[in-house]
Amino acid sequence: MQRLTRWLAWWLLLPLVAGCSALTSNAPAIPLFNMNAPDEVARSFLDAWNVGDLGAMYNLLAARSRELYPLERFQNRYTVTAETVGLTGVTYRIHSTLRQGTTAAVSYDLTLLSSTFGSIDDPNRTLYLVEEGGSWRVAWSTMDILNGMAEDVRLVVSSALPRRANLYDRNGNPLVEQDRPIKWIAVVKQDMPNQEACLQLLARLLLRPVPQLRQYFNQYNPDTLFHVGELDVEVFNANQDELNRVCALDAGGFRSGEYTSRHYVGQGAMTHVTGYIGSVPLEQVEAYRARGYAETDLVGLAGIEAAFQDTLAGKPTRVLRLVEPGGRVIRELGGSAGADPMPIQLTIDRDLQIAVARALNDAFNYAEINWASVSTGAAAVVIDVRTGEILALQSYPTFDPNLFNRNSSYTNALPLIAQLNTDRRTPLSNKAISQQYAPGSIYKLLTAIAVTDEGIWPPDRIFDCTLTWRGQERFGDARPFRQDWRVADEMPAAGPVNTAEAIATSCNPFFWETGALLYQQDRSALARYSEMFGLGRRVGLQVLGPEAAGNNASPNNPTSAINNAIGQGDVQVNPLQFALAVAAIANRGSLYSPLLVRQVGGFDGTPVQQRNEPQLRATITLSDLVWDTVQEGMCLAVTHPTLGTARGALGDAPYTSCGKTGTAETGSRGSNSPPHGWFVSFSPADDPQIATVVIVTNGREGSETAAPITRRILDFYYNAPAAPFPRWWEGNYIPVPSPEGVFG
Repeated sequence: MQRLTRWLAWWLLLPLVAGCSALTSNAPAIPLFNMNAPDEVARSFLDAWNVGDLGAMYNLLAARSRELYPLERFQNRYTVTAETVGLTGVTYRIHSTLRQGTTAAVSYDLTLLSSTFGSIDDPNRTLYLVEEGGSWRVAWSTMDILNGMAEDVRLVVSSALPRRANLYDRNGNPLVEQDRPIKWIAVVKQDMPNQEACLQLLARLLLRPVPQLRQYFNQYNPDTLFHVGELDVEVFNANQDELNRVCALDAGGFRSGEYTSRHYVGQGAMTHVTGYIGSVPLEQVEAYRARGYAETDLVGLAGIEAAFQDTLAGKPTRVLRLVEPGGRVIRELGGSAGADPMPIQLTIDRDLQIAVARALNDAFNYAEINWASVSTGAAAVVIDVRTGEILALQSYPTFDPNLFNRNSSYTNALPLIAQLNTDRRTPLSNKAISQQYAPGSIYKLLTAIAVTDEGIWPPDRIFDCTLTWRGQERFGDARPFRQDWRVADEMPAAGPVNTAEAIATSCNPFFWETGALLYQQDRSALARYSEMFGLGRRVGLQVLGPEAAGNNASPNNPTSAINNAIGQGDVQVNPLQFALAVAAIANRGSLYSPLLVRQVGGFDGTPVQQRNEPQLRATITLSDLVWDTVQEGMCLAVTHPTLGTARGALGDAPYTSCGKTGTAETGSRGSNSPPHGWFVSFSPADDPQIATVVIVTNGREGSETAAPITRRILDFYYNAPAAPFPRWWEGNYIPVPSPEGVFG
């Protein structure tokens, strides 16, 4: 009774403390229950809290409480509490009710049910009520949410994130390491004995396009010391003498240093696979906070880092406390145990991935004033044809993932990130999976498979590959005639060819003819065969971000069918899709799902938590005659002395490979819009191990760009000396002629 008397005195003093007017009653309508019983009102108030009906709770408040706590303020306190706690409901047990005149005190125990902290017991509670107009109402304050929660006391979740786990390649080599040393470099232009030589060296080491780096250099005065990037410690040490000599790193002032952070091996070679970490995005702060993260924590923002955020970061240990403004802890309400982070092993071959990244970067820098001056980028994929495992996946240009890490050495990260967003080569996009392109002549592999399997054109039947093909009268083509790509290249006609030779020489007239015949027999046949090989639908590698599905629609007229037969028209593919299709050609019918994550755990003293095995998506059943024909055509493309479109790039290699060039027009017919250059291959010829796909977007023909880059990749794979790039790449760019808008 003494406690109730003390509370009544406090309640009567509230108007003086708040400096407010006397009690008034503007209560909304109250739900039907016994308002004459304090314990019934208390039950209704707590039941409404359990279901989150804050409006019903507010309707039960006394008039004075509503004056002190407007509805929005009242709801905000409960909403913030619910979000902080992860509240799913409340349970309670009422013990007794004391009444004294127009006041009452209901004694009860409360339990908050939390998805994060489990059950939070808050016993020995008292809910005070006052009688107004014959009805009992709750004399509410913030203490009625939790004992000890005075007006200025807040709920605080303290969390401690464990050390983020590492990423490893298929051989156990680190791809991403936590708390490893990283070298940064800064330069002064006026100290350089040869600025252009320094640009070339830094572009090679940092995997940066020379024009991009040159533009960056131009922003600084000659005497300004400016940061240019970060290097692996091993790369820096191996090249330090050359850096000192060419870039004058040791000429006056401190121009290199070391710091410790999350280290991504390869200067950005892994970025489009591993992704990167950065600050919690503003639009996700609340969601991450509910998971135990502070808004200052670093989380995965792309690639494997984002897709496996909870695995790599572990689960933070969390403690829920009531804290005063000065930081004094009033109460500790509960806690949740954390979970250890788990390392991840990928199927990527680290050294091959770096070699692919260097092949692309070296090619673009070597051809800087030629096709690279107009190209919008490139992509490359290398797959194990026996398992579907991704050995390398690269999008060009790449970038340093530590740009997004606020703890890196980049003091000017924001403008550099802004440049990535406006770069016409879209470095932030993963061109290997997120973009789709017309395949051009690499699609002739599917056309050859379809017409051979359907019996439309026997493999040994000869076709005269002339320079001009006419299909208007015979097939209903909208165009009176079409010219082979050799016309634009001023080459003689290929002449008589069988199916394999038509593949090798990429004879457009052969595929226009057979594509038209196929359409006459079955309008959806080519689309059906493409679907067999996984084209036109996503392959299911969402861990690397959005995936382009491609387009595999059946043609609705003869002209569309004729265009589709050579990979133009409506056909669209992404590089990863086609790499899996080439792998299925190489292994004679096993279409695998792409495998990138080999296992979770098993490194750094952790147990293996999950191991992923190759998954066969489909078995493509075709006759040996079909497989022999298409494989022979691909091998002849590399080896045939006069017909092979890839012989110039790979014909003299000290290993065997089979491939198909492709050049896809990207503009309107008759325009000089730079085409996409493709080259697809499998190797070795007699016992295929790997399949490769390289695309150079908006550059030149596939035999001129993608094939030489593939040669560099295969040279590394077979530990052969790197073949030089074509000398003509050093000359000025000359647009690819295409009088009829048709490439080969």
